[in-house]
Amino acid sequence: MTQLAILTDTPQTGDTHDTAYGTSAPIGSLEGGILVTSPTNADPRATIRALKDLGATHLWLCESVGSLSPLLETGDWVVADDYIDGTRGQHYTYFSEKAGGYVQQVPAFDAASREALINVTRNPHPESLPPRARGFRRGVYACVSSTRLETPAEAAFWARAGGHVVGRYLSPYLTLARELEMQVAVLALVTREGGTTGESTAFDQYATVVGQAWAALNA
Repeated sequence: MTQLAILTDTPQTGDTHDTAYGTSAPIGSLEGGILVTSPTNADPRATIRALKDLGATHLWLCESVGSLSPLLETGDWVVADDYIDGTRGQHYTYFSEKAGGYVQQVPAFDAASREALINVTRNPHPESLPPRARGFRRGVYACVSSTRLETPAEAAFWARAGGHVVGRYLSPYLTLARELEMQVAVLALVTREGGTTGESTAFDQYATVVGQAWAALNA
């Protein structure tokens, strides 16, 4: 049986769960039994372990991001096909006592999950997306520190390195999920230019897209 979990960048309510890595972030449940959580000061390993213990087979990141490409505009959706990890100092693996974990990163994301999200963002039902919203089937997500937004200089650096959008929460959450054999994907909503300030979008903005994509994936 498949079970979807969502990691999003706006605070979520729910129950916490004790694991070998400490107490998880609050984990709630949406219509259809979809799990939802957001990053907190809890150890990411605890949150991902709790999602796995609750039956999650897939983890999709829904996040407001900055644009690093002149082709992208506010309101565009990007289903990332690759990423750059610019983070440091986090818990990146469940296997640190065994000289680190090893997870194949080609492809970086689950092809079936991506295709389901792409189909909805590029061929939406009328109620799915705002008018004139565009869906992009490819893009490189550059991940910076979860504690702050990127600086203008960092945005320029990651753009030169090949990034198309910049966000904060892919690493280490999705890489940890891969170690636990979960299928991962990213649905990014462009809300600002890279290197500028901005606010995260409530999960309600993603809910219809996610629900339709998950239903299609399990049809």
